[in-house]
Amino acid sequence: MRITQKMVAQSALNGMQTNLRRLSDLQRQAVTTKRVNRPEDDPFAVEQGLGFRTKIKASETARDNIAQSKDWLNATDKSLSDVSDLLTRAKTLALQGINGSLGPDERQSVSIEINQMLEEALALGNTRHGDDYLFSGFNINSPAFVETRDAAGQITAVAANGDITGQIVREVEPGTDMAVNVPGDTVFTNVFTTLINTRDALAQNPFDPSVVSAALTDLDTQLDNTLDIQAAVGTKVRRLTVATERMQATEAGLHELLSKAEDADMPEVVSDLNQQQFIYQTALNVNGRVLSTSLLDFIR
Repeated sequence: MRITQKMVAQSALNGMQTNLRRLSDLQRQAVTTKRVNRPEDDPFAVEQGLGFRTKIKASETARDNIAQSKDWLNATDKSLSDVSDLLTRAKTLALQGINGSLGPDERQSVSIEINQMLEEALALGNTRHGDDYLFSGFNINSPAFVETRDAAGQITAVAANGDITGQIVREVEPGTDMAVNVPGDTVFTNVFTTLINTRDALAQNPFDPSVVSAALTDLDTQLDNTLDIQAAVGTKVRRLTVATERMQATEAGLHELLSKAEDADMPEVVSDLNQQQFIYQTALNVNGRVLSTSLLDFIR
């Protein structure tokens, strides 16, 4: 086959284009630090990367849910701890009132202190976490409890403010749900009644120790119940902590796999880029001499 000058020129230009494309790809990798910048660079790696990113995003979403759930549970734990302290103090005061060493005035003072504890318990039952009420079930925008007061301003009864039995469930791991709230009726309803009864038993005249004794039994029951619920909350917090650590480890592994699929080997890229620049410059020089050959050069 006869080789013409046009064929030589076209071959030189094709080679230059190939070198230039390779040089452009290496420059792009050097700038982005990514081996895969377009789907056509490596379709399989692109598909892998999409899968890794989907899993990472799902894990991050679950960790966000866990963080919110832990905040909620920690706030709940604090409120329950305060309720336990109130009940423990109320027991101490009731024991003082029942031992017969206190006169009517002293028992009245104890009754007033327990009445203050009742007010504190009501405030705890209506605790807010941010803008949400902790113990209102699904009705997080409304207080969990409303009180009835007598003419003197004392609380005579406390009732649930609507349905407070709902359980808020969140996905805390992919495919795993957890109830993160404590419905107020499981803790506070009987606590209020017990504190009211204890207060009134200590204030009664004539004084009946058996009524205070019954109130003491109820205080024990409510304290045990509160501690049990608090322990369950603590177990959930620990479980979420372990889940967070596990997901962070999984995400680290996924990020490593994503890096292997998409990231460029920078020392290799720099070396290849320098080599390709040399090849391109050499090709420019050689092709410049070849393409500048004229008809006169052939007839000399």
